[in-house]
Amino acid sequence: MAIALLVLAAYAASFVLLVVATIASKNVVGWFFVVLAWLIVVAVAPRPHRLEDVHPLPVEEFPSVHHYVTTVAGAVGTRKPDLVAASTEFNAGVARVGWGRRQALVIGLPLWTLLTDEERLALMAHEMGHLRGRDTTLGHLVGLAHRILHRAATILTPLPADAYSDFVDYRRATSEAVMNSAASLVLRLLSAPPVLLLLLFERLAAVDSQRREYLADLRAAEVAGTAAMVRLLVTLENMPGLHTLTAAAVRRGEDPFAVLETVRLRPDPLPEQVATARRRAREQDLRWDASHPRDDLRLSLVEARASERGVMPTELEDSTDAELSALRPELRRRFAVELTETYLR
Repeated sequence: MAIALLVLAAYAASFVLLVVATIASKNVVGWFFVVLAWLIVVAVAPRPHRLEDVHPLPVEEFPSVHHYVTTVAGAVGTRKPDLVAASTEFNAGVARVGWGRRQALVIGLPLWTLLTDEERLALMAHEMGHLRGRDTTLGHLVGLAHRILHRAATILTPLPADAYSDFVDYRRATSEAVMNSAASLVLRLLSAPPVLLLLLFERLAAVDSQRREYLADLRAAEVAGTAAMVRLLVTLENMPGLHTLTAAAVRRGEDPFAVLETVRLRPDPLPEQVATARRRAREQDLRWDASHPRDDLRLSLVEARASERGVMPTELEDSTDAELSALRPELRRRFAVELTETYLR
């Protein structure tokens, strides 16, 4: 966060200095550098986060969904998000959107469909746990700084040796190769500081993000119970297999949501299955910039803080599921197309 604030402050200072430099009197050379600096500042400028490919869930049409989210948010100790939407992703998340920085919750309808009532409560409590920890506010600032650093490093990073250009004069291939090599060397030297700063920033952001995931898991376990959180983590650990299962169903011409509905009926995982999930998680390679910790570590943390499931009215769970299930016909085609494209990649 300290680096993020420094980056944002440096960007704001550069903007102010450019305004002063633009107003001040200068010669042609001065104008050249001012215009060049403006191009760079505009190129690296952060953009507001927007929700794409989501289906808004207004409170007038989905009162039970909003009541459910409000109830879970109150149990966690935070207020409900300003916006609620559904998507066709095997995921769910919260974020700040737009320049107004409104809180938004996106519920992945495929993920919601395959989860049990206990897992759904754990999932919502986990996301509301991020809001309680103000993770979206901090993540918004970190995201703005990251985009500035990433664009700055990208501008100065030389193209790969085999990059194609229409400006190449093949009659002077040797001289072009020498000039390209020299220019590439200069750019590598200039890009080294921002690239190294970007890598450091991404590593620190990953460590902080993992810590926040642990805290959100603990808050979810306090509301949904340890057993529900363990089951949710075991399910998420097997998400690639569930994704493949659903994609195969689409290729056979079946309804993907109907397939996920059958997954929801599976029994509670046995201790042997939980142990297998731990082993698979330990064997997976964790990227140095991963935003989530390994699932076996998350399981160990949740199990160390045993708690019982909170009370959620059954009729509210049923009405919430009914409202979200009504979206399936509208989102089924988009969901099927996305699953088919997975096979074509």
